[in-house]
Amino acid sequence: MIRDYTPKLSYNDICVCPAEISDINSRSECNPYLEDNFLPLFTAPMSTVVNEENYNLFEENGIRAILPRNIDFSKRIDACINHNKWSAFSLKEFEGTFCTDNVKLSSAKVLIDVANGHMSRIFDMVKKAKAIHKDRLKVMVGNVANPRTYKHVFECGADYVRVSIGTGSGCITQSNTSIGYPIVSLISEMVQIKKEIHSENPGIAWNQLPKIVADGGIRNYSDIIKALAVGADYVMIGSVFAKMLESAAPITKIDALWTNSSELKTMWDNLDKIQRVNGRFWYKNQEVEIYKLFYGMASKLGQQDLGLSLKTSEGIEKTLKVEYTMNSWVENFKDYIKSAMSYCNIRDINDFKNVNVITISQNTFLSINN
Repeated sequence: MIRDYTPKLSYNDICVCPAEISDINSRSECNPYLEDNFLPLFTAPMSTVVNEENYNLFEENGIRAILPRNIDFSKRIDACINHNKWSAFSLKEFEGTFCTDNVKLSSAKVLIDVANGHMSRIFDMVKKAKAIHKDRLKVMVGNVANPRTYKHVFECGADYVRVSIGTGSGCITQSNTSIGYPIVSLISEMVQIKKEIHSENPGIAWNQLPKIVADGGIRNYSDIIKALAVGADYVMIGSVFAKMLESAAPITKIDALWTNSSELKTMWDNLDKIQRVNGRFWYKNQEVEIYKLFYGMASKLGQQDLGLSLKTSEGIEKTLKVEYTMNSWVENFKDYIKSAMSYCNIRDINDFKNVNVITISQNTFLSINN
């Protein structure tokens, strides 16, 4: 039965409309940082994006990193409890660790990393953990692809919700199971439910309601800006970050040098000696092209990283060419988001979700992106 005949929208279907008039004279007047001096960005908890070595580098560049589940459990617990680092846990790990009072927390940030964030057991476990640890425990749940699930996220006391299923470039869930919800409509409809909850609970401040994290389908800076414009509080990114020189994705090829070359390890151990000049990479005065292996955590390789095995995969593996350093990508992003804010007469990134967004035809999208 079709419940809603209204066409739903994805990133290709919209663009951000500038304000009628702007009193901003320079993008330098715009602040892309949130109150905690982070950009509105999360890394996806993927073994080809984040590891123990580059976690702090992401944070130093203003990106919230999340330690993925392939890292040893004891190390994730230590990082989470003793060093206040975002860490991903399975639902079983979460239940065994945070749903008891055996662990004493001063501050901890946890992602319950499951494919199907609609399971009622997740909300039961979060409610139980929150009753024990109160605000000392920050929890992100997901992934969900039904806007009405936001109400359950709110009621269980979760602090963040990852939205979208099957839209990531390393994921084939949607194409094989048909499960999904076009992400622009998913975000905007979830924001509407968030507004309704806020009006029904005037004693709860807007920033105390669960934050919406748009996860998956990001191809470029424009998609990030669109996600924020329609109401996402954060954007979670995988493959775009995997193409960074400093990502955790394993190098598979450097120019004509394959993984069995001793030179590969030498270069990996000396990434700081690889220079990026005019968009190209140089090592020992020679131009090099660097390729990395990227895969979704639901792929067979991703499941192997987690010590599991799959008969049927819901993720893919592919080779990506390294395109930028982390710092160069971040500097570009800051310039682009500040430019968009200036067009929309928005000085504070927290207000960017109040801008005008319009739908466009497929021909318009192609004319912009050709």
